[in-house]
Amino acid sequence: MSSPRYTTGWVYNLQTVPKSTNAGHVIALASSFSAIALLSIIIRIATRFKILKGIGTDDVAATLSMVLGLVYSALAIYQTRWGLGLHIEDFPAANPVSFSKIQYIGGPIYCLAVLGFKVSLVASYVRVAGFNRTYKIVLMVVMAMVIANQIIYTILLSFACRPIAKQWDPTIPGVCIDQLATYFGLGGSSLAFDFIIIIGLGALFALGFFMTIVQGLRVRTISRLRVYTDSEPIIEWSIIEINTGVLIACVPSFVPMMRSASVRVQSIQRSYHSRNASASKRQSKLITPGTSTNRYSKDFDSPKRSSKVLSPPPPALGTLGEDHDEQDLWAKRRGWNEDTYGWSDAKAVPMTALEARVRSMDGDGSDRGRDMREGIMVSHSVSISRDSSVPP
Repeated sequence: MSSPRYTTGWVYNLQTVPKSTNAGHVIALASSFSAIALLSIIIRIATRFKILKGIGTDDVAATLSMVLGLVYSALAIYQTRWGLGLHIEDFPAANPVSFSKIQYIGGPIYCLAVLGFKVSLVASYVRVAGFNRTYKIVLMVVMAMVIANQIIYTILLSFACRPIAKQWDPTIPGVCIDQLATYFGLGGSSLAFDFIIIIGLGALFALGFFMTIVQGLRVRTISRLRVYTDSEPIIEWSIIEINTGVLIACVPSFVPMMRSASVRVQSIQRSYHSRNASASKRQSKLITPGTSTNRYSKDFDSPKRSSKVLSPPPPALGTLGEDHDEQDLWAKRRGWNEDTYGWSDAKAVPMTALEARVRSMDGDGSDRGRDMREGIMVSHSVSISRDSSVPP
């Protein structure tokens, strides 16, 4: 039977198949959160250059935080090859030194990555709300305190032992500070500054509350640390904290991009409707003499048809090019040409009303002119032959 993934064949010096391992969980977590942070930075920088035409301190800090987060995640994945994720009873005896070297490198990188996204958060609000001088001073003081706190702990983690090599090889003679207390101090101070940033930045960075929860959970895992090699929960929460911090720092920069996309969509919709309206208007004007027509109500925009019944034309005025059973649909038309006939079609397209001058005969034989305004409807062409024997 083959061994589970990330055990024998993956972990160096592992000879027996362990009961369980969390290496796969570490790798999946590091890969997914790193991808999210990288995508967030790409969108942020693209938005800055395309819409805002430049980048600021907050963008640089967020980018550096993302890069350091990628390095930290890569170290965590590589550390699984030296036993990260294994229980202490399954940990290979030959791996602690190499395992500890990687962990030593990851400590300062973690501190600087956290520093990057916190500086980005504060710098973003300085850029947005820095017009108030007093408020800007408060924010700059908070930023200075955050920088000082992270730098101090970066130094402490880098030089916790004398000689430095004792940090990854406890057999070397020397002295070390209490590293567990150092982790507690770092986690507690970061938690305090998270609260300060949340209070100072308000609703704009309300998502930062999630960072406070993550930091609290990370401190809780530190309290449960049994041995130096049992650091998998701390590393996982550190990965989540760094990459989620980068994402939260990038959220405000997504607003211009979404606004620009919304304007573009609305412009496309307006252009589409405008083209359709223009095409419909051009089609409605295509009416010529000899074209069959349908008569609607007086007003062009009215959807109701005229109740006026069309009567067939006098036979003496002309002959129709259509079948005679359609003659009852014809009516005489004047105005744009002499003796033009049209017929009613239920599928006709409404046209602009035309002025027609219709002449009729009174009962006493005198001519009387009257104006008629009728709605004209386009149908299909019909051949009309005029009777030349009838004078116009």
